[in-house]
Amino acid sequence: MEGIKNRYTALQIVGSPTSQFFFDLSILYAKDVVAPQEFKLLFAVIYPDGNWSISPSIDEKSEKIGLSEFISKLSDVDVVVPHLFCDKGLTTIRILFEDTLGIPLVGSSGYTLKIAQDKQMTKRIGQEENVGLPKSFVVRSVEEAIVKVDMMNFPVIVKPNTSDNSEGLTLVRESRDLEKAIYEALQFCTKIIVEEFIDGREIRAAILEIDNEFELLPAIEYHVNHSNPIRKKSDKLLFDVEGKLVAQSDKIEIPATCPAILNTTLETQLKKTMITMHRAMGCRDFSMYDFRICKDTEQSFLLEAGLFWSFSETSMISKMIKTTTFDLNSITSKIWQQALKRKS
Repeated sequence: MEGIKNRYTALQIVGSPTSQFFFDLSILYAKDVVAPQEFKLLFAVIYPDGNWSISPSIDEKSEKIGLSEFISKLSDVDVVVPHLFCDKGLTTIRILFEDTLGIPLVGSSGYTLKIAQDKQMTKRIGQEENVGLPKSFVVRSVEEAIVKVDMMNFPVIVKPNTSDNSEGLTLVRESRDLEKAIYEALQFCTKIIVEEFIDGREIRAAILEIDNEFELLPAIEYHVNHSNPIRKKSDKLLFDVEGKLVAQSDKIEIPATCPAILNTTLETQLKKTMITMHRAMGCRDFSMYDFRICKDTEQSFLLEAGLFWSFSETSMISKMIKTTTFDLNSITSKIWQQALKRKS
């Protein structure tokens, strides 16, 4: 990296070009982003109407401008920190900044996020790498699901191939309920995954990659139980009476614990799986994964990859870091400066 600057400008990309829901979700997490002393924060907001704004604060209102004018204001930006959750935000916008504009990007590329968003593609990579996965098949209609369902025993999980926050996800205990679950999932994606339900613990775990070394962070356990065997959308996000997203969910039917209690064998198993998937998917800087741990065998089963980190106090990876002796601002600075080195 040529030259040394006292402070770098980290452009926080916030909002959504897709919908008000994803816009609100992005704002929810990005508003509390930490600010390492080595960086000056600048906020770029993309709106559902396709316009942009740029300002020193996420709360500061600035004029909406078109893409060309917005790009002309980026000459002093050193690194981009994405906070977008919609498909275009995770893929197209990342590619715009990194590949078209040549600005280093924190986290994985838009191409890697495209893989992670596609649950079936992630499973295929896991199969090639001999990672433990629940049995599953993909369908595009109720009729196809009915034909194939004999391949598995109930209960099963039905979920859209490309949704997040448990949208369209259903635990189906009997065949008579399959049709309704498929129709629900089809509201979000034309490709549906029918997956073996793993009865046991639910663990979310993450790794950091700093200077080509991997650090396993303390895991989070979501205490699913007989009455609440899976986490639903209402367990993750809180909406007002008009359906507007307002905060993370305050429900406690499925409480979370961090650090989760893991024996050495399971911890080693999870770390090996995550490093394998991180490399195979082409991840950078950090990655996070959801697992089910079979209650009978204690074998881990990878459910999906989530390559998000908003660098806010409420972000999952931040919560993991805060249970360690690491300093969140210091780790954030290392990750962002590591991205800066990719400029060449």
